[in-house]
Amino acid sequence: MALGPIEAKAAAGPSTTLVAGYLSALAIETIPWLRDNLTPDQQANLPIILAFALSALAAYLTPHTHRPDLAPVTPAPVRVIEQPPPDAGDSE
Repeated sequence: MALGPIEAKAAAGPSTTLVAGYLSALAIETIPWLRDNLTPDQQANLPIILAFALSALAAYLTPHTHRPDLAPVTPAPVRVIEQPPPDAGDSE
Protein backbone atom coordinates (compact mmCIF):
# COMPACT_ATOMS: atom_id res chain seq x y z
CA MET A 1 0.00 0.00 0.00
CA ALA A 2 1.44 3.34 -1.06
CA LEU A 3 1.09 6.19 1.35
CA GLY A 4 -0.11 9.47 -0.05
CA PRO A 5 0.49 12.95 1.27
CA ILE A 6 -0.78 13.91 4.69
CA GLU A 7 -4.04 15.70 4.19
CA ALA A 8 -3.95 19.29 5.43
CA LYS A 9 -7.46 19.05 6.85
CA ALA A 10 -6.48 16.05 8.99
CA ALA A 11 -3.26 17.67 10.23
CA ALA A 12 -4.62 21.15 10.94
CA GLY A 13 -6.65 20.25 14.03
CA PRO A 14 -4.07 18.31 16.05
CA SER A 15 -1.19 20.63 15.20
CA THR A 16 -3.23 23.70 16.13
CA THR A 17 -4.27 22.01 19.38
CA LEU A 18 -0.65 21.40 20.32
CA VAL A 19 0.52 24.94 19.53
CA ALA A 20 -2.51 26.68 21.03
CA GLY A 21 -2.30 24.65 24.24
CA TYR A 22 1.33 25.54 24.82
CA LEU A 23 0.89 29.21 23.86
CA SER A 24 -2.12 29.69 26.14
CA ALA A 25 -0.29 28.04 29.05
CA LEU A 26 2.66 30.33 28.36
CA ALA A 27 0.30 33.33 28.26
CA ILE A 28 -1.02 32.46 31.73
CA GLU A 29 2.53 32.39 33.07
CA THR A 30 3.69 35.62 31.40
CA ILE A 31 0.64 37.90 31.43
CA PRO A 32 0.14 39.18 34.99
CA TRP A 33 -3.58 39.89 34.55
CA LEU A 34 -4.32 36.27 33.60
CA ARG A 35 -2.20 34.91 36.42
CA ASP A 36 -3.70 37.23 39.06
CA ASN A 37 -7.38 37.33 38.04
CA LEU A 38 -8.12 33.74 37.07
CA THR A 39 -8.85 31.04 39.62
CA PRO A 40 -6.67 27.91 39.53
CA ASP A 41 -9.51 26.00 37.83
CA GLN A 42 -9.83 28.69 35.16
CA GLN A 43 -6.07 28.70 34.63
CA ALA A 44 -6.15 24.92 34.14
CA ASN A 45 -9.11 25.01 31.75
CA LEU A 46 -8.13 28.02 29.64
CA PRO A 47 -5.50 26.16 27.54
CA ILE A 48 -7.96 23.33 26.89
CA ILE A 49 -10.78 25.64 25.84
CA LEU A 50 -8.59 27.79 23.61
CA ALA A 51 -6.90 24.79 22.02
CA PHE A 52 -10.26 23.17 21.28
CA ALA A 53 -11.79 26.32 19.80
CA LEU A 54 -8.78 27.15 17.64
CA SER A 55 -8.32 23.57 16.42
CA ALA A 56 -11.99 23.29 15.45
CA LEU A 57 -11.72 26.58 13.56
CA ALA A 58 -8.49 25.51 11.83
CA ALA A 59 -9.92 22.16 10.78
CA TYR A 60 -13.05 23.86 9.46
CA LEU A 61 -11.19 26.51 7.47
CA THR A 62 -8.45 24.29 6.03
CA PRO A 63 -9.21 23.21 2.46
CA HIS A 64 -9.49 19.54 1.60
CA THR A 65 -6.39 17.97 0.01
CA HIS A 66 -7.12 16.44 -3.37
CA ARG A 67 -5.96 12.82 -3.49
CA PRO A 68 -5.53 11.71 -7.12
CA ASP A 69 -4.34 8.27 -5.99
CA LEU A 70 -7.79 7.38 -4.63
CA ALA A 71 -10.50 5.89 -6.78
CA PRO A 72 -13.23 8.36 -7.73
CA VAL A 73 -16.41 8.15 -5.73
CA THR A 74 -19.48 7.24 -7.74
CA PRO A 75 -22.86 7.94 -6.23
CA ALA A 76 -25.12 5.00 -5.51
CA PRO A 77 -27.94 4.46 -7.99
CA VAL A 78 -31.21 6.03 -7.00
CA ARG A 79 -34.04 3.57 -6.61
CA VAL A 80 -37.46 5.05 -7.20
CA ILE A 81 -40.41 3.18 -5.75
CA GLU A 82 -43.70 4.13 -7.32
CA GLN A 83 -46.74 3.87 -5.13
CA PRO A 84 -50.21 3.53 -6.55
CA PRO A 85 -52.42 6.58 -6.14
CA PRO A 86 -54.94 6.40 -3.30
CA ASP A 87 -58.40 5.22 -4.36
CA ALA A 88 -60.80 8.12 -4.63
CA GLY A 89 -63.90 5.92 -4.32
CA ASP A 90 -63.06 4.41 -0.93
CA SER A 91 -64.76 6.97 1.30
CA GLU A 92 -66.91 5.58 4.08
